[in-house]
Amino acid sequence: MLLRLALAASLLLAPARAFAEDSEPAPAAFPYEGQSKFVTIPAQAFSQPAVQAGFMVGAIVCLPGSLYKEAKKADEIPMDQQPSIKCGRALGTALGWPVYAAVGLPFLILEGIFWKAPRAIVHAVRK
Repeated sequence: MLLRLALAASLLLAPARAFAEDSEPAPAAFPYEGQSKFVTIPAQAFSQPAVQAGFMVGAIVCLPGSLYKEAKKADEIPMDQQPSIKCGRALGTALGWPVYAAVGLPFLILEGIFWKAPRAIVHAVRK
């Protein structure tokens, strides 16, 4: 139920953020930056399908508005400022971030238990 509500809110808010002139979706603070590849690679690999699906859905939903803005303006809008691209980024980030966080957490815990903790103990004993 909560997941459906979050998905519905993302679908409704992504176009509004994309059509605002100056708003660019702020990059989400990924919690595992600076961690080892043992944590980041699985998190990135498993979150990519959600990011890509969200990007495609967001871009398709906002495509009519993007075409309207393109026809309305005489000069060409840069590709990264197109409403459909901005909407796709916003929805892709909104769907991919929770997957990234959820998948990386078990790997972060396993790394702490089986790599960092024994290593800290060995270093403490050597001193």
